[in-house]
Amino acid sequence: MIVHGVPAAKPEAAVLLDVGARTIETFVGDELGGVKQRLDAYDVIAGLHVRALLRALAYDPGPRRLADLAPPQKTRQLNKRGRVLKITPELLIQGSCGISRPLSDPGKLQAYLRDGETTRLRRRLEADAKALYAFYQYGRLHGAVRLRWGFLDERLPAPWVHHDEPTLYTLMRQALELGLPVEVVAGSAPTWADPWSRVRQCTVLKEPGGWRTYLVGDDGTFIDDADVQLARIVAVVH
Repeated sequence: MIVHGVPAAKPEAAVLLDVGARTIETFVGDELGGVKQRLDAYDVIAGLHVRALLRALAYDPGPRRLADLAPPQKTRQLNKRGRVLKITPELLIQGSCGISRPLSDPGKLQAYLRDGETTRLRRRLEADAKALYAFYQYGRLHGAVRLRWGFLDERLPAPWVHHDEPTLYTLMRQALELGLPVEVVAGSAPTWADPWSRVRQCTVLKEPGGWRTYLVGDDGTFIDDADVQLARIVAVVH
């Protein structure tokens, strides 16, 4: 479950995205009372600064696993002169998922709340939830998220992924051992309505005499592992 609320310190609206059922619900104003009951049904709850958000919603997660989608580090030093890059959720979602404007301007959302423009508010909150979901999925697939800014292109560990969970590397090694092809969606985040619509079939190759594996598309082009948003092994039916 992905949860996102605005304003973050004292939510007046919240959106819940069910990862398994692929459904989205938005709660505004008096509807917020229904959030707690919905959250009770899930073992894993993910969101930006999720612990603080749940406290603001007066929800006790108990033993549930919480996945904080906030940046694992706040800054990155760019040079020896001390120039520092502030690492924001937007920066990491853009770098990982290729979404140009991943999260709504908080000021606009508060204006929608103030002016009673609930239709626009719901639409923007649902778009935010979809971006957070794509980011969560990227971290699960790679075990890391991507920091891209100027000359930088680095990986930061995804805190919501345990070290022993399978990643794209694991999947590629399995496909190589089984001699099976892999289907991937690469580039920007998959569409919500049809996430596999841009699927490409690939072969996994191993570096001669080395350990590194590569993805090669059916057209012969190499696919950068870091660009992969979704991946699955294709079972061959005889």
